[in-house]
Amino acid sequence: MKRIAVIILLTIAPLFSYGQDIFDKYEDDDKVTFVAMQPKMFQMLGKMSVSSDDPEAKEFFKLVNSITSFKVITTEDGAISKDVGTWVTKRLKSSAFEELMRVRDGDSNVKFYVKEGKDDDHVKELLMFVTGIKEQNIEINGKKMETVLLSLTGDIDLRSISKLTQKMNLPGGDQLGKAGDGN
Repeated sequence: MKRIAVIILLTIAPLFSYGQDIFDKYEDDDKVTFVAMQPKMFQMLGKMSVSSDDPEAKEFFKLVNSITSFKVITTEDGAISKDVGTWVTKRLKSSAFEELMRVRDGDSNVKFYVKEGKDDDHVKELLMFVTGIKEQNIEINGKKMETVLLSLTGDIDLRSISKLTQKMNLPGGDQLGKAGDGN
């Protein structure tokens, strides 16, 4: 009986590791740069005073107030990049994500996926998956990035996100703006 229990445990253990959130899995890994902001942080940012004559600041704080979670992991480690890619593939198959757009620039690939929100301009979650950027010499803390995974959750207005990504000069910002405009 004990042997059967061990066999069952060994059989189902991999299922639990695939179900584990990839952000939680690599949060403390030295080969990964990890950033997470929780609802309390967004509440604090949203309470900051905004100049009434600065429309960009108002737009930014409106966006901040709509986000409930922001998580990013970046890595240059090939094995971790592969694991993140596998997790993204499984997550997309098991969730209600739809591909919003993809951009290829040389060896770099940027893919945006969304879960539908209350209308065509809003999403519950935005997932951005970037691979192949090691050759572009983008560094964080002296590490060249190979893979970036970003997750935003909340009641997110795609038009606001596109403006923010354009201002920050992030890959895909222009294309995301076109998608948010319905073009």
